[in-house]
Amino acid sequence: MLELDRIAPVGHERGELLTTRVQSGEVILLEHEGRVSGYAVIRSHSFFGRDFVELLAVAASERRHGVGSHLLQQAVALSSSSRIFTSTNRSNIQMVGMLEKEGWKFSGQLEGIDEGDPELVYYKTSP
Repeated sequence: MLELDRIAPVGHERGELLTTRVQSGEVILLEHEGRVSGYAVIRSHSFFGRDFVELLAVAASERRHGVGSHLLQQAVALSSSSRIFTSTNRSNIQMVGMLEKEGWKFSGQLEGIDEGDPELVYYKTSP
């Protein structure tokens, strides 16, 4: 999981954060043939009292094979709140497309987090 994070194009390593999230049970991890295919970090009640998909990462070799969609579906299924939220940069067109394909609704846009690249917030109602 940490190796997958090291190759993610986010500009900084999140090893300590991921270790903490794993220890607290906030990670959904998918493996295929002994290798991590992807993971999602779900923070319970951390976004205005609702669950939040804090991170979602898929191994480059597993992209376009349904791994990200499966992680999002699991996050919704396991959500402890009536709605679950996530966000992504406007420039991350793959994530935006996947969220829309999976039926997530656009909630709003946040400015000032990454200069010149607004954060788009999405939500989905939990079953």
